[in-house]
Amino acid sequence: MSIVEKAAERLKRQQDGRNVSAFPSEQESEQQPEADFRMRQPGEREPLKLDNVRLRRAGLIPPESMGQWINRELQRIKRPILTAMKTEVAPGSPSTNRLMITSANPGEGKSFTSFNLALSLAKELDHSVLLVDGDVAKPGISRSLGLEREPGVMHLLNHPDTAAEDCVVATDEPRLSILPAGRRSRRAVESLSSRRMKAILDELSADPERILIFDSAPLLATAESQALAVNVGQILVVVRAEHTEKRALEAALSLIEPADAEISLILSQGRQLFGDRHAGYYGMYPVESERPE
Repeated sequence: MSIVEKAAERLKRQQDGRNVSAFPSEQESEQQPEADFRMRQPGEREPLKLDNVRLRRAGLIPPESMGQWINRELQRIKRPILTAMKTEVAPGSPSTNRLMITSANPGEGKSFTSFNLALSLAKELDHSVLLVDGDVAKPGISRSLGLEREPGVMHLLNHPDTAAEDCVVATDEPRLSILPAGRRSRRAVESLSSRRMKAILDELSADPERILIFDSAPLLATAESQALAVNVGQILVVVRAEHTEKRALEAALSLIEPADAEISLILSQGRQLFGDRHAGYYGMYPVESERPE
């Protein structure tokens, strides 16, 4: 018997002894305990320190030399968002203090936009912000902040006895907190469109002065953003300048059903001429809230 055959035989005996298969079924996977996660009691965790060096390395905030310029752009972008929050919504429609930020395809700047917009809105004296990592397939914000092993959205969806606020992580930015994505589930799409998800959002957005910002998955990459869209009142679609194709944007917008939410486009990574050189790689520009012709 070769070394490979001996190793295979030993592995088979170990699996038979544990009565498990090499590839657990979907039901078994869903029922496995979340051993990596531990629920913390209120006050047990220190506020999360937002380390600018780490955030720049992860691409979540701009270079220091561009910070003031980006802040001015964000101040322009957030004003229509705050104005929309003051308008009345039809009975049964999602509250306008729930925002979803998405894109047509990956790599168009949605997570950068989500994080920096959350920081900017958290500077408003009359509001607080909860940034939700809703990209449960690729939770970039959770990983960049070191929260990938913390319970979050998916934990709440799979554990109805857990209060939503128990998974919220405070930061050293006084009016900004984070809800991580949590462990991914094979039923993520169905969970995000469930009554349980609506109940979670109702709990988290009960305070009308609290703004929920969802960094959601690209619309053409997964159905998870479609599921989430029905529970938000404002949708911001990030369009990367000189990169996003018109047909891709049109296809992405056609997936947002129903279209009750206010839909806006944000142009990211535009280039603006300053003197003899181009800058503004991270620039973001709001455009009118309408679908392309």
